[in-house]
Amino acid sequence: MNRGLATKTERTARVKTSAAKTSPEPRTFAILNAAERVFGTHGYAGASMRLIADEAGVAQALLHYHYSTKDNLYSAVFERRSSAINKYRGKLLDELFARGEAASIEEVLTIAFTPLSAIFEGEEANNLALYVQMVASISLGSDERSVRLREEFYDPIAERIIDALHTVIPGITRQDAVWAYLFSIGARQQAHALNGRAAALGASVRSSKSTVHYSQLVRFAAAGIRSLVESTAIAPSLRKTKVISES
Repeated sequence: MNRGLATKTERTARVKTSAAKTSPEPRTFAILNAAERVFGTHGYAGASMRLIADEAGVAQALLHYHYSTKDNLYSAVFERRSSAINKYRGKLLDELFARGEAASIEEVLTIAFTPLSAIFEGEEANNLALYVQMVASISLGSDERSVRLREEFYDPIAERIIDALHTVIPGITRQDAVWAYLFSIGARQQAHALNGRAAALGASVRSSKSTVHYSQLVRFAAAGIRSLVESTAIAPSLRKTKVISES
């Protein structure tokens, strides 16, 4: 059986649970969860509407009724998660800069690194991990679909976080703020992943609900960003010293 996909009994139970918890459209909730598992496990190319329908325990015709195409369903999975994530992080950024006190790098990164389990309380860790897999795929993709999804669902909040870093870090250029964000997000994707790689490399095994490593991630990224700013500031003086010594 493919990792991340459910048995027929589990699929039926998930549909019933979704119906009990979610209103007013429990069936589409179940479809999006199933699509997330299938796309996250097989990738866009390896997924099919039939496989998603089987995973969701619904007729394939229902998927076409709600989403028409696989591409639309793929986009809907990203839209559902990203809208909640961006709203959550955007609200925290608003509150951070509205309080009247100077904000720190660590506070901005804490918002940027909010564990998905804190945003989607009570949802299956496996689904969230597979969503991270999907995001990682489009983050690195250069195809038209990946670019479109990034620009529509992720670049707006990315620009807000970059603006925040530019505001709280004295002397950082906009260019360095962009790279600081991208470097940090690469590290965050590793922190979100539940693929067992850290344990395979010798780290202690963590549960799917553990968020202890996020404080380490914030410290790591903040130190790296400060070092980036310091090295940028030092470089011109080094070049100037070299010119003087050679003249």
